[in-house]
Amino acid sequence: MTSVGGCRPTLVRLDAYADGELSPDQVLEIEGHLAECGSCSGHLQLEHAVRKSARRATYAAAVPSDAFRERVLHSLRAETARAEAEAAERAPRATMLSWSNITPLAVAAAVALLFTATTNEKKNQAATAPVAAAAVAEPISVETLLDELVERHIDRSEPSVTEASLLDKLEPEVGVPVHAPSLVQYGAHWEGGSVVPLRNERAASLRYRLAGHRVTLYVYNAERLQERLPLSNRFKKRVVRDEPVYVAWKRGYSIATTDRRGVGYAVASDLGEDEGAEILASLH
Repeated sequence: MTSVGGCRPTLVRLDAYADGELSPDQVLEIEGHLAECGSCSGHLQLEHAVRKSARRATYAAAVPSDAFRERVLHSLRAETARAEAEAAERAPRATMLSWSNITPLAVAAAVALLFTATTNEKKNQAATAPVAAAAVAEPISVETLLDELVERHIDRSEPSVTEASLLDKLEPEVGVPVHAPSLVQYGAHWEGGSVVPLRNERAASLRYRLAGHRVTLYVYNAERLQERLPLSNRFKKRVVRDEPVYVAWKRGYSIATTDRRGVGYAVASDLGEDEGAEILASLH
């Protein structure tokens, strides 16, 4: 068990580690300590849980309530009625309204349409999306997906499957065949696998250990996740062994992605871009 004095350098840098603000050498130092210290690992898991809760609360609070919409619409209707009354007093009924009077009406109509569209969209999402309301409200982007890939990679939870022969049982949840490719040519050995959520989909998370480094290989249905993991300018394209591989960095970790015949693969590690791309290109 690590002493309190030995934990202090890790604890004071834990926030910076979670934010991806440390150098690769510092990340390795923190990772090595976390692997041996259950207390600091617990602090990190609590930090991640607090951040996730804060994000969910922020997204939920950003959605206008029905009462707020009703108050705004009521105010706009009152303003429109006032403008119409003033216009009727100043000009005959046949006279066209001035732009100053048309503007409140146009604003009221636009806001009403916006609120109606927002409400309808929320109803459609609630009826069709098989996820919790908090998950629907959370915006889907490349950055949030990269964050989730990193979160799953540094998660210390024990894998649910530790026998390679049982990995095929994960296929119904993931939607594509799942197996643990051998990476012995790189000196890596497989430790286990689990099914993890990635936005509204699920992926297999296969954990490897390579010379003290953790390597996570994700296997997912590329047809379902490709729209949510676009190969935009956030990724750099590499060609390794005539295979296209896309690489990005997030919080001090490299993320490499590719897909083959509808099966998507992503590698998360604290290794360099070349190593992650090489591992992906070697998969068959």
